[in-house]
Amino acid sequence: MTTVLVTGASGMIGSRLVRELAARGHDVRASVRTADRAATLGDLATLAVIADLDDPAAVDRAVAGCDQVVLIAANSERQAQQELTVIDAAERHGVAYLIKLSVGGPAADAPLALARDHYRSEQRLQAAGVPATVVRPGFVMQNLLQFAAWIQPDGTWRLPFGDGAMAMVDAVDVAAALAVLVGSGRPTADQVWTGAESLTMADAAQQLSGATGRPITYADGDAEAFYEHYVADGHEPRYARDITVLYDQIVRAGWVAPVAPDLEQVLGRAPRTFAQFAAEHAAEFAATPSSPE
Repeated sequence: MTTVLVTGASGMIGSRLVRELAARGHDVRASVRTADRAATLGDLATLAVIADLDDPAAVDRAVAGCDQVVLIAANSERQAQQELTVIDAAERHGVAYLIKLSVGGPAADAPLALARDHYRSEQRLQAAGVPATVVRPGFVMQNLLQFAAWIQPDGTWRLPFGDGAMAMVDAVDVAAALAVLVGSGRPTADQVWTGAESLTMADAAQQLSGATGRPITYADGDAEAFYEHYVADGHEPRYARDITVLYDQIVRAGWVAPVAPDLEQVLGRAPRTFAQFAAEHAAEFAATPSSPE
């Protein structure tokens, strides 16, 4: 039986992955920052191990005895150091396989701080010599849920994506494909995971309208207004600035529109569509509190 540590186990992808791996019979250690976060795993809370990624000793204990590690860290100013801590522990303990969730375009001079952070982690991972696969998901559909409450009473949904299209990917597919990689136990070339269709936000709004029965109309938004609103929602200013640049410059310019074949090859089936996502989350978009523009 393979013992797998999943960091970020209470998150959008990590929680789904823990469930996938447990269903496949793996011995799962679900790393969460605090005992309170373990409750988010529901009936799998007994799989939780408390390991704040800012605590090297706790990370070392969590990694010890693991065959594989799936490294998922939340975007924050501490992310790079947290990932280095996990990679260092994986090297010390001779982990046989590490899968790292990353982003597109990591580079020392990338326009996004989070891409520069991932570049730093990837460089350390290469130097450590731990057998690894780096996975680069596209825009995850579930990220739109945080903006459901931004839809105005008249149905206007103002976000700074312009007419840029995105090959959006469902978190359900990302978790399922990560579980396949764990099951194989063998490093692969870097993976780029997208959905099979490329949609603009106007397209997405139209599909959500059909799923909810609520007229939703996408309107291009101002970048600075978005940034201020996002910070007001509780996000770190550096992260909020990164997301603003991502949407207003990178998505707007069409850089995330291309569809990649990797995900379908790993899953052995077509990726889930945005229509499926819209149908499953219709209630969350149908009646949400509105915020001022």
